[in-house]
Amino acid sequence: MDSAHEHAYDRITWLATQLTNCPMALVSLLSSERQWFKSRVGVNAVETPRAHAFCNYAILSDEGLLVEDARADQRFSNNPLVLGEPNIRFYAGVPVTNADGSRLGTLCVLDSHPRILSVEQLRGLRELADIVSGEIGRIHTIA
Repeated sequence: MDSAHEHAYDRITWLATQLTNCPMALVSLLSSERQWFKSRVGVNAVETPRAHAFCNYAILSDEGLLVEDARADQRFSNNPLVLGEPNIRFYAGVPVTNADGSRLGTLCVLDSHPRILSVEQLRGLRELADIVSGEIGRIHTIA
């Protein structure tokens, strides 16, 4: 958390936006109280309260979380990030892990419009999340 900016993560979030045609992508890391963005595309905030984080749900399974329309999902319909900026309607997030497999956060893509991802796009997002996890593991191994 709060580590220095690293271009490698920005390349991955940019690739995630290109792969999915979503205008927003994040590498988010969770602490007990907040969600911090290691990398972000299309999002101005650098963090949010953990209580607002879609990633809370995405880290519960290896498959992650897909929300096609957050307004229609009881878990998120009253979320401040749905009701206000950045007006999230669509969310797809895949867990990122450290070397021992602990889920630290997600690679996710977001849109202000409902949408559906193809099987290929979901696989690509999972592959990119694996690259993020590998990068996290590589950095901690070196440090």
